[in-house]
Amino acid sequence: MAKKLTVKDLLDTKGKRKLVLTTAFDAWTAKACADAGVDMIVTWGNDIEHLKWVMQEVRAGAPNMFVGAGLPLIEAYSSESEALRLAGMCRGLGVDCIYASGMVVDKFAALGRQRFPCCGHVGYLPIRNTWFGGPRAVGKTWDEALQVYEDTLALQDAGVIAVEMECVPHKIAAEITKRVKILTFSMGSGPDCDGQFLFACDLLGTNAGHYPRHSKTYGRLLEQATLALTQYTTEVRSGTYPAPEHSINMKDTEYDRFMDAVAKRDK
Repeated sequence: MAKKLTVKDLLDTKGKRKLVLTTAFDAWTAKACADAGVDMIVTWGNDIEHLKWVMQEVRAGAPNMFVGAGLPLIEAYSSESEALRLAGMCRGLGVDCIYASGMVVDKFAALGRQRFPCCGHVGYLPIRNTWFGGPRAVGKTWDEALQVYEDTLALQDAGVIAVEMECVPHKIAAEITKRVKILTFSMGSGPDCDGQFLFACDLLGTNAGHYPRHSKTYGRLLEQATLALTQYTTEVRSGTYPAPEHSINMKDTEYDRFMDAVAKRDK
């Protein structure tokens, strides 16, 4: 089993090698990530109970991987003290890093002072979709690009270890990456960030909806699942499945004794 990466290990990769990130919410995807050599799993839960279930699944498949987990309660609803409490609960569930989907500098500052590893988010923020007028690149004008840089610096000052940089022009992402000490994870922001992040549903081909422009599909698991389920449905309806080898047998003498007992019982 590979050595579990630490925060120091991750930070030491800056400028030396690219980190690989993807999502996992169940044991089989997490195990595939671990077996493939992915560096970091990103996951999340709607609340602590949901996150507990997700982390049990992820840790069952990848007990030794670095996991960043998001929890909307920390970002949207908590005070700084409540953010600390929730982060402590996350750590107890096996979370290695608090992974945020928004700009919550005040919460990160509180967590940073207590040395909780956190990853922020700059550029396009899906949770603020309506303020952007829908999904779009962020930073194609000089003033927007400067804001992305300033947001990254603010998060760095708050003590985060990394930022996800989503849908930022690659030249801007490259410049910011060179100028900050923290890690930058590209989500559609070009090749020069410190790491690349793609959702597992996009790269495995299990996304039932829209595939983002920046995504690349390496597998066709949804198509393969459809083919398998179609064959299964056909065989059940035709009587091909289950075949004799899929059924459990018993000795004829035991079956005869059962039938005798049933006959007596039904009299």
